[in-house]
Amino acid sequence: MELGIAGRRALVIGSSSGMGAGIAIGLAREGVNVIVHGRSADSAGRVAAQIAKEGGSASVVLASLDDPAAVEGLARDALALGPIDILVNCAGAAPTLYSWFDAPDDAWQKQFQLSLFYCVQLIRALVPAMRERGWGRVLNVSSGAAYKAMSFHPEYAAAKLSQHSLTATLSADLGDSGVTVNTLVSGAVVTPNTLQNIEHTAQAFGFTETGSALEKRVIRDGWKIDIPLGRLGRIDELADAACFLVSERASYITGAALRVDGGATGCIA
Repeated sequence: MELGIAGRRALVIGSSSGMGAGIAIGLAREGVNVIVHGRSADSAGRVAAQIAKEGGSASVVLASLDDPAAVEGLARDALALGPIDILVNCAGAAPTLYSWFDAPDDAWQKQFQLSLFYCVQLIRALVPAMRERGWGRVLNVSSGAAYKAMSFHPEYAAAKLSQHSLTATLSADLGDSGVTVNTLVSGAVVTPNTLQNIEHTAQAFGFTETGSALEKRVIRDGWKIDIPLGRLGRIDELADAACFLVSERASYITGAALRVDGGATGCIA
């Protein structure tokens, strides 16, 4: 299927590894000029090198999202490479296993900066020019954790759910400008962060299984979720959905949330 986005330029936040890297690579395969973002020059460089090896075009910008001033600098660095047509906000993780009353105040503040406030900053910096040009795409990558009531990672779930409101209100504000805004809701996908979450959950619950048996036990008894397809997702499956949502093929979709979660009603990404 021709997606109609060849020649566009995309900034993919959090694309030096995991799902973000998969989305960046997927967009490059569609002919998009991709700006890879990360904190590590080595990690981001590896993704850019893979894109170049496949014949695609990629640049690298580096910034830590926990510093608002650094996010402003990130926007400037990205715009210096040319107009941004597609913004994919794919950062955010919960490496520390907090329960509701264990999570300190700064954990909540840091999580909202890393999952939500940086999105606001980049939208304000990049989207007005999209509206002026009459074409643009914003994709916020959320998590099934936003839908699932859990006794752990409360700060992560709250921040990710806030992305849904951001998508809805921004899409209403942009109206028929030619800029669409959507949320991609990720289920449990095999990434380094997910594998780390499996390990942390196993330790917290005292699970002793290994390999695929541990994965199934954590999903069923730790996260207490049901995935009808019976497995974790693959990065390419999420990347394909992301590429569609930012394409011309999705020009009549805005303010929506697409769940890519194997049929689960809510899970951890």
